[in-house]
Amino acid sequence: MESKKLIRINKYLSEIGFCSRRNAEELINQKRVTINGELAKLGQKISEKDVILVNGKTIKRNYEKKYYLLNKPKNTICSLKDNFKRKTIFELINDQDYLFSVGRLDYDTTGVIIITNDGELTNRLTHPSYQIERIYHVTIDQQLSKEDLLFLNNNKLLINNKSSKQKIEHIKNNEYFVYLWEGSYHHVKKIFEHLMRNVLALDRVSFAGIKYDNLKQGSYRLLTKKEIENLKRYRS
Repeated sequence: MESKKLIRINKYLSEIGFCSRRNAEELINQKRVTINGELAKLGQKISEKDVILVNGKTIKRNYEKKYYLLNKPKNTICSLKDNFKRKTIFELINDQDYLFSVGRLDYDTTGVIIITNDGELTNRLTHPSYQIERIYHVTIDQQLSKEDLLFLNNNKLLINNKSSKQKIEHIKNNEYFVYLWEGSYHHVKKIFEHLMRNVLALDRVSFAGIKYDNLKQGSYRLLTKKEIENLKRYRS
């Protein structure tokens, strides 16, 4: 960015890979961002000459991009901090830099979650228009009938007054694979609640083609070069 070019602060923090635009807005609302010594405002425009601090730390453009895969365990949250002092997924990562998750998984949901500081890529991977595939292994309290499966796979279900596209595959007994291409709050649980079924266990086994394979819950690894390249296909 040329020194005279102005850009919104949340977009700037995303472009340099510090955080997503949404995370930037949260930080600004929490009064954790300053511009030239003054609290930042939503929508405020800045240039490269301005001094940007987050939590008192100067933010520079040469921010190293990092990409981790975590097999999220139960009873952890995807926020940076929690008022109830619950454990966050970032406590599991041995990295002192500012990181954030690509989307979120519920407190009791396990499985694949990507943790990074690439804000622009995060925006792409969480935007509905890119139809990123998510695969979940779900255990419910009662097996579905053939009619139930047909109904769910005909995409006639409405979630939050919007058409919900999903593919449900029966594994065995009361276990299923659920394929989604858009994530919303409690989406999988709401699918089964529509049929009066309760989700007993929910594990995301794949996100954008990335799987945890033999990675144990609570463990993490760096994404491979090929995995990162595949994710960056969504930039175009």
